[in-house]
Amino acid sequence: MMPRLVTRGRIFYFRASVPLDLQSLVGRKEVKFSLLTVDRALALMRCRVFSNHVDLLVREVRKMAHGQDEAIDQAIREYFHAALDLVDEFVEIYAPEPEVDVDDCLASIEARLAQLRRRLVVQDFPIDVRNDAHALIEKLPADVLSSRFHAVQRANAGILRARIEADRVLIAKLHGDYVQAQISDPLFVGLDLMPNLAAPAQVIVPHAMDELEISPPLNVLAKKYSEVLSTQGIKKKTLGDLRLTMSFAEAVIDFEKPASQLDANDMKALRDLIGQIPAHFEKKEELGGLSLLAAVQAGKHLPRLGYETQKKRFDFFKRFVAWMVAEEFLSKVPGADLKLLVKKPPKGKPKRLPYDVVQLQKIFDTPIYRGRRSIKHSGMPGDLFIKDGKYWVPLIALYAGLRSGEIIQLLKSDIRVEEDIYYFDISKSDGESDEYAKSIKTGSSYRRVPIHSAILDLGFLSYVSSCENGRLFSDLQLGGDGTYSQPWSKFWSNLGKKWLFSSPLHVFHSFRHNFIDALHEANVTDSIAMQLCGHTEDGAHWGYGKGSSMARLKLEVEKVRYAGLQLTHLKENGWKN
Repeated sequence: MMPRLVTRGRIFYFRASVPLDLQSLVGRKEVKFSLLTVDRALALMRCRVFSNHVDLLVREVRKMAHGQDEAIDQAIREYFHAALDLVDEFVEIYAPEPEVDVDDCLASIEARLAQLRRRLVVQDFPIDVRNDAHALIEKLPADVLSSRFHAVQRANAGILRARIEADRVLIAKLHGDYVQAQISDPLFVGLDLMPNLAAPAQVIVPHAMDELEISPPLNVLAKKYSEVLSTQGIKKKTLGDLRLTMSFAEAVIDFEKPASQLDANDMKALRDLIGQIPAHFEKKEELGGLSLLAAVQAGKHLPRLGYETQKKRFDFFKRFVAWMVAEEFLSKVPGADLKLLVKKPPKGKPKRLPYDVVQLQKIFDTPIYRGRRSIKHSGMPGDLFIKDGKYWVPLIALYAGLRSGEIIQLLKSDIRVEEDIYYFDISKSDGESDEYAKSIKTGSSYRRVPIHSAILDLGFLSYVSSCENGRLFSDLQLGGDGTYSQPWSKFWSNLGKKWLFSSPLHVFHSFRHNFIDALHEANVTDSIAMQLCGHTEDGAHWGYGKGSSMARLKLEVEKVRYAGLQLTHLKENGWKN
């Protein structure tokens, strides 16, 4: 078989590998194309011709690359020469001044040098290095450049090496150690140090005290930011979301570098990473135990995070950056106008849908309402008929429109009566002990919702009377994120999958959509509906007055009906609280 001649099916192809030293220059590892024939003799002839052309091309490219590299290296040496001039200027003019703290300068330069070395190892070039590299390349003759990509990469690395060597020499001279001040980087050894070369624009070498000031590292400020939020009473779940976002950022951003060095490319790297993360990657068996970057690589075939989740993660980090700006650790928010790479869902597209009557019937025909195996196995059929949190929470959501967190946090003292009308008092636990502290989504979420007769007829008040003071649904436990909603959402999702009433748009929050639709169907006015649901469009307006009377609210709530839904089996004997 002739080298470089391969077959796919019956068609012959030409396939040649690109030499390792030219792959970065060419931008590929191999050359492959069809010879457009099934005839072996013709394929052999064409293959020989193309092989000769490729060999000649490789020879010429090597010559061009060598000429380009020499030109770039010479320009980098000139850059380094100018940097050394500024080093000497600092040592001879600024350092001797009595107001200059040399020890402080040394600490700052050493920190910067360590950071530059780390960047060189991982080829992470900051924006100012890349700007200098592009400026350097623009000054080269056009006929010298054989590959702009290769030229940029070589210039980036060369300029970073020049800065590292200049900082190393500066540190040695400030220590008075002129043996160590000798040039040691092979790229610059033997450089003629006579000051005859013009300095390129924007040479960055420390020569004034203000340039030596380095802000605290990102990891220190991230910890400080988290502590600030904790003192502000931020929810545990929010702090958990922040920690998750920071772990994403740490995967692509060096958190040991000074905050002042955070740039737009760091923000782009985080945005791009978030856009590649598989949805629920930590729950995927095939990704179990993998680091974030490894999971992204292994999960390329899996669905990605949705727009809202990506936005949430990126916004968390941007708020941290905005805080650093406000605290003057950073001059401005880098990449402030960066957009997510995923398309925003079109306006009007629903995020959640109400359950239809078939789904509602399936919900209230599950073992929770028909008899379950045990308290632990509530999704399995059995002979246990018990009215616990799992029994009441869906009914309250359907007939009161409360959010899952609002229901599960209810205290016995939140069931109140006014004008002989029982109602849910949705508020924080003012006057209660910290043990029963509650959270409310927004200011408008404070409200009073009359208890629908459909709930009362099932013995809800008897259940309330049987409870001790404190939480009504103590069987529903707090989640690891500090909310009651997390474990409930997991339970409800598993129940929905088993009994086939869920979908990506049909989740527990769908009950709230059902309630609002039922209010609209009954021609309940928008003002009453918003008051019952804790919605508002004009915070100033709704902040005045007490709202509608309890009697009026009760009248409107009782209009909520779900045609076709049969719940008679919930009133049969055998149930116990």
